[in-house]
Formats: sequence, structure tokens, C-alpha cells
Amino acid sequence: DWVERIAGRTCNRAEALPALTRLARRTGARRVVVLAGGVRDTLQIPGGIILLNRALIEDHEDPAVVAGYILAERVRATLHNPFAQLLADGAPMTSFRLLTTGDLTMGMLDRYAERMLLAPRPPVPSEDLLAAFAAAEIPAAPYAYARDITGESVLGLIEADPMRGQAVPPVLRDRDWLLLQSICET
Repeated sequence: DWVERIAGRTCNRAEALPALTRLARRTGARRVVVLAGGVRDTLQIPGGIILLNRALIEDHEDPAVVAGYILAERVRATLHNPFAQLLADGAPMTSFRLLTTGDLTMGMLDRYAERMLLAPRPPVPSEDLLAAFAAAEIPAAPYAYARDITGESVLGLIEADPMRGQAVPPVLRDRDWLLLQSICET
């Protein structure tokens, strides 16, 4: 799997995979892959796949934090399309090969992934992020406090949390969250 070659080992404890699928569905992600390392927090790659660092799951007690990171990555990908970035980074040869053969070489994908893993992540505008939280019915405050425990740099997300004071469906059931937190155990 080319993701593992570039970003490191994927976590795939069988008992936790259904919970990961439910988290992906709850956040509207096509697929979420948990990595033992290799990515700072999240990264969406072509195909709608979101790579997620295991620390986001293991270091937080509220699944809304992880859901927030996934939502932020989905919004970032709509603003900065990873497939368009792949074509732009690959120069004319990548586009030509894709148009003529419908295929990309592993080398092209590897170079793209390496650049994406090292590149600074563009910020996500708060208004776009808040709209995603509202659409998914996920509270924004847990994600905001995970980004900045003081709340100072994310005050807009906290104050304008579209789910504040509302009864919201849980991101995951407690049992699913506990299973998901063990996804990297072998």
C-alpha cells in the first residue's frame, strides 16, 4: 500500500475497524485511515481518504475532537483540492500521463505524498468550518479547545459553536470510542 510506504504503518485492529467506519460515516468522510505516525494530524489524499494520526484518537477523551479534525480536513480539501494539487505538483507530465493512460505511476504518487506530508497545512476559515460542524451536528468547542487549550486563538469557533446548548447525537457510542482508541494495538 503506497500510503504505508510514504506515511508509515496503518492501524487496523479488526475489532476497531467498524467503529472507524462509523466515524467516517458520521463525519461524511469517504474513508478514514489511522496512521501510527507520518502525518501531523490529518491529511486528505486523492480518493477522499483522510489520513489521521493515532495521537488524535489516543490523546483525547471526546470523539468530537477527532470528528472536528476530520471535518476541518474535509473543508480544507474542498478549498484546496488534493487531486488538483497532485496534477499541479506533477507538472505537465502527470496530467499528460493521466489523460493518455488513465493511470499515474507509483513514483508520481510517492513524490506527491511526500510533498503533502511536509507542506504546511493551509488554514480553514472559521465560517466554513462552523458550517461543516452545523451540517454534521457535531459540537465545535471540543475541537477548538484541542487546538488551543486556552481558547484564545479559537474563540470564534467556541463562541459561535452551532451546537452550543443543543442536544446533539453522539459522535460515537462509548463502546465504539473505546474500541477506536485501541485501533493501533496489535
